[in-house]
Amino acid sequence: MTRASVSPGLNYSALAPLISPHEQINLLLLDALQKLADAGEVDAACRIAGKACVILRRSAPKDERRFNALLHRLLRKL
Repeated sequence: MTRASVSPGLNYSALAPLISPHEQINLLLLDALQKLADAGEVDAACRIAGKACVILRRSAPKDERRFNALLHRLLRKL
């Protein structure tokens, strides 16, 4: 079955996700780290966020800043 046979004239590009898979993974990880901290594992969440900062520092500075911001928010809970 091809796309054309399912629904001719439908523009599938409009159904593409608004954010990239890379961005979605980052959001999932940030959410998971926050939930880990909320569950009382603040130290573990900080360590993982710090490692993410190191990994992303050169290749994705915008993403690194998000993890760094989370890290600094979580540090207040230690």
